[in-house]
Amino acid sequence: MSLGLQKALESSYVMNTFARMPVEFVEGHGMTLVGDDGTEYRDFLAGIGVCSLGYDYQPWVDAVSSQAAKLAHISNLYYAEPYAKVAQKLCT
Repeated sequence: MSLGLQKALESSYVMNTFARMPVEFVEGHGMTLVGDDGTEYRDFLAGIGVCSLGYDYQPWVDAVSSQAAKLAHISNLYYAEPYAKVAQKLCT
């Protein structure tokens, strides 16, 4: 989808809560994002509440795919094994 079509679609269906930069990203590799016109950008930003992990890193893709097939996300009001395991890994 072109940037123009994306902007038109969002203007009809997405609440305009903040200004967006005039680029639409269609894929990423490592720390490089690719715009819909083929321009490559270095990604030095992360979103709100997320980490900047890069793109298309196969071990990460495999791990996320495997976990998403079991349990993608639940509230932290409940116990789930992945939380404890990642906490242990981060602390050690």
